[in-house]
Amino acid sequence: MKQMLGVACVLTLLVVGCMAMPQVAMYAQAYPARGPDDRIDVYQTSLPDRQYVEIALITCGDTDDSWNMRQILMKAREMGADGIIITGRSGSYGIGAPVGGMTYAVAEGYGIRAVAIKYR
Repeated sequence: MKQMLGVACVLTLLVVGCMAMPQVAMYAQAYPARGPDDRIDVYQTSLPDRQYVEIALITCGDTDDSWNMRQILMKAREMGADGIIITGRSGSYGIGAPVGGMTYAVAEGYGIRAVAIKYR
């Protein structure tokens, strides 16, 4: 019974711990926080057409992109950002399989990396 309880506790910790929390590397000062429903501009395929300053790099490394985006936007609002520029994936994982004398590997990206910006 003790062994089953221990396994249940470990499984619970794994499931609860799966949601990655965002990491922030500040480049400049933070600004007054924005409200939880304030608009944050998101740039993915183009850059803003107005001048801006980069505030921070925000990464969130979960495999659920909607979770990552919500976390990144939340952090951007906390630091008073006007927008974020998506710069890519935050990590990758791979699987290798030996076939004969060679190893074939497959890699896939996960997570989101974005730069929080403030318009001038």
